[in-house]
Amino acid sequence: METQRELKKMKPPTANKSRSMSERVLRASDGWFDKIGLRPLGIAVFTASVVAFVQLLGMTVGSVRSEAVATSRIIEHPSPVGSFATDVFVKPGDFVEIGSPLIQLSSRFIERELTRLEGRVEELRDESLLAEATLHVNEERWLDPGLRQRPNRPSLEAPTKAFFSKQLELLEARRMVLAEEMEALVVRSSFRGVVAEVTRLGAWVSVGASVASVMPEFAEEIVAYMPPGTNPALIAQESVAYIVGTPYEECLIPGRVKRRGAAVSEAPGQLKGLFLNAVHGMPVHVSIPDGCKLGNGQVVTLDFRLEVHS
Repeated sequence: METQRELKKMKPPTANKSRSMSERVLRASDGWFDKIGLRPLGIAVFTASVVAFVQLLGMTVGSVRSEAVATSRIIEHPSPVGSFATDVFVKPGDFVEIGSPLIQLSSRFIERELTRLEGRVEELRDESLLAEATLHVNEERWLDPGLRQRPNRPSLEAPTKAFFSKQLELLEARRMVLAEEMEALVVRSSFRGVVAEVTRLGAWVSVGASVASVMPEFAEEIVAYMPPGTNPALIAQESVAYIVGTPYEECLIPGRVKRRGAAVSEAPGQLKGLFLNAVHGMPVHVSIPDGCKLGNGQVVTLDFRLEVHS
């Protein structure tokens, strides 16, 4: 027992000092919260109420602000043929210009089709010559001798020539299409921007399937997610929306509401609520002023206003 008492006396007072310090801080903060009559949870609730009140006030007086995301559609690049990738010139994240090569497709199947087509053309020409010779012999054999000398004598020679000529014309048109497809085997970017996805080397690609997707360099529109109770006049088509706090003169011109969604949907992850919860609202698509450059995914604040005409 005496040994335990001696150990307690020898114990350093550091822990007691730390506890007493934290207690003093808590008492001081409690005193501050007592003065204002609120606790941390109450402050959070009060702040949320103020934000909601300001939003509601804006809905009723002809102006409302909302955070929005600048965005653009991803541009897909379809394959002109069914083939597989023999070369891939880019990777996700690469910046490309208009006309930059994205992917090379194999010409094997087109070359095989061209070879078959050339053979069919030769066969058709031989068939045409044989048909004309056979027809001539038969007509000379069976026609009345008195009709053979007449310039307008009945004959199947002209229809036969027209038939084979049409068949050869179709094959020639098909050959031209294949030649164009051969030139299009190198798929090039149709936009200036960043590569989002690209087909891997050796992968099979069906006709019309995308071989690469490109995100344009700058956003094409701004999308805000508005509460369902927003004044309809504020977000009607052609209503104005100003970008708040922009330092660029080109972005001071107001954008116009292009369209709005028909239902409430979840906003992108960049837009978070007060407590970092997901935001839901009615998407409102707003045009970007000419010359105003906004990056894809950039968050901006829009001020929707009712225009007052004097």
